[in-house]
Amino acid sequence: MLAAFAASMLFAGAASAWSHSTLYVSAGGTDSGNCRTPSHACATIGYALSRASAGSTVLVGPGTYVESANPGGGANVIPPNLTGLTLAATRGWGAPRGDTVIDATGKPNGILDQANNTTISGFTVENANLEGILVEPPPSSWPATPTASPVNVTGVTVERNVVTHNDRAYDTTAKNPFLACLSSPTDSDDCGEGIHLLGTSYSRVVGNQVTNNVGGILVSDGGLPAPTNPTSVGPAAHNVIAFNTSSDNAFDCGVTLPSHDPRAVVASGPNAGKPQPQLAGVYDNLVLGNVSTDNGGAGLLDATPYPGTGAYDNTFVRNFVTGNGEGGFQLHSHAPGQDVDGNRVIGNFFGTNNTAGDTDSGDLKTTAIILFSAVIPVNGTDVVGNVIANNAYGIWRTTNVAADGIRGNLFLNNGTDVFSTPPPPPPSTP
Repeated sequence: MLAAFAASMLFAGAASAWSHSTLYVSAGGTDSGNCRTPSHACATIGYALSRASAGSTVLVGPGTYVESANPGGGANVIPPNLTGLTLAATRGWGAPRGDTVIDATGKPNGILDQANNTTISGFTVENANLEGILVEPPPSSWPATPTASPVNVTGVTVERNVVTHNDRAYDTTAKNPFLACLSSPTDSDDCGEGIHLLGTSYSRVVGNQVTNNVGGILVSDGGLPAPTNPTSVGPAAHNVIAFNTSSDNAFDCGVTLPSHDPRAVVASGPNAGKPQPQLAGVYDNLVLGNVSTDNGGAGLLDATPYPGTGAYDNTFVRNFVTGNGEGGFQLHSHAPGQDVDGNRVIGNFFGTNNTAGDTDSGDLKTTAIILFSAVIPVNGTDVVGNVIANNAYGIWRTTNVAADGIRGNLFLNNGTDVFSTPPPPPPSTP
């Protein structure tokens, strides 16, 4: 009776605000019935999701949810049929943010979202083997051939969560980074990072705290499972990554926008380098007002690793970036048949970055912004109105990255404001 009364008080305000499509989860609940009233709340998130329908709201009270008894074997999965679902943590009187905890120990993810127009709000997600929160189309739907149709998830909001100590399967001793997380189906080099939007568009990641994972926030159009076999999924475009803190993710970047799908760009022939946005690519995303500090990789990264990938027309504005192991902002293009044109870096603050050195580009000195292309010419890169302070190099660029968009920046206490160097010579053939 006491547990039922406490649950009723906790959800009293919410009960009047939501319709009968609202389901309740409480640490003192029971996994039976339909969880439709606060006094008959479920005990686990997974059970509530198994009883939900499209458009439902699942309200979860404070407590720690290990979820080992879920019908799905412990996974908090929002399947494709639950379009429009809201999964939200509630707060008791005076309870701090993040006191509704999903402990995903031994599980791939804390929350796996495969549905359109959903919201995930207010949780602490910790201890997953791979991503804390993963948004992706169901793997069974991914294109299996170069001509198969792409798949996508759209309209997702991930907001006000604390995502910490995930990527537990990462092998910190692996000498080959692509063998560091063999259990990941898409990111064998980093276990997926704290929050991952994979093949996801028109979505928002806002106001989250992402700390002490392998990496922070990842937006990608495919994956790179060992041994570096590209996996196609679908475009990652028109997303907003805003007002998050991504810090102390020791082995990778704070906010990462890499294209991993080789169908994003025509890789060879007379149309080489022409984007194919209907198939893949990481483009037209906005990275706004984030704090990215003390991560092992770059603070902000836009990258294309191999032919056919494209990460273009993305905007990075008003972020605070310092203390990262690689460049504060890092543009990396590694191969022919890629597109990294049209990216914009505007009005950010960059303190001392590249503290560990960027071995890919060869820039081993502290640097705020690294613009590196191994092969292709890069055009339309705007680096405008940034404050760049306390580095050996303010901006380091290869000369095939056009410099005409570098203007109006404030350089403070840097050894060299803009350093330019030729791209590396092509590898010799035997």
